[in-house]
Amino acid sequence: MKKTLIATAAMVIMANPIFAATQGTLLLQGQVDQVLSLTVTAESGVNTNLDLVNGEEDLKVAVVTEETNSNTGYKILVRSANGGLLKNGALDSVAYTVKYDGEATARSLTTSDVAVKNVSTGGVYDHESDFEVSLTGSGSAAALTQGTYSDTVTFTIQVN
Repeated sequence: MKKTLIATAAMVIMANPIFAATQGTLLLQGQVDQVLSLTVTAESGVNTNLDLVNGEEDLKVAVVTEETNSNTGYKILVRSANGGLLKNGALDSVAYTVKYDGEATARSLTTSDVAVKNVSTGGVYDHESDFEVSLTGSGSAAALTQGTYSDTVTFTIQVN
């Protein structure tokens, strides 16, 4: 009986084909982290030597390097600590306007963030943008109080 059972099992195994897959799949994937950085490089000596008497027109004072690989695009925001004024303490001030990345029209800055660039398409970006300043001169040093006039401009890069 044992021999018959073994023989029957062997015949069943030989009679039924063994099913093997003819295809297989393998998932391959990787991850790229977000890059989002901004570097402001002042034009050496230019940003700290503005001519308040004779004025400046579209004077390049810095280059802003924007780097991102955002899949939703990015924007650049700019704000001024003094609301677009070069101040000599509480004594005096001089208003100025700016252009970012070749804008045709100058804009005034405020103490709140102002969007100066908006890239709505995702992708890989490594771009340098010029930052230019214009101001109307006083015409005479006697028209302004002696001292140093300054403002701090803050640049921010954000993903959309």
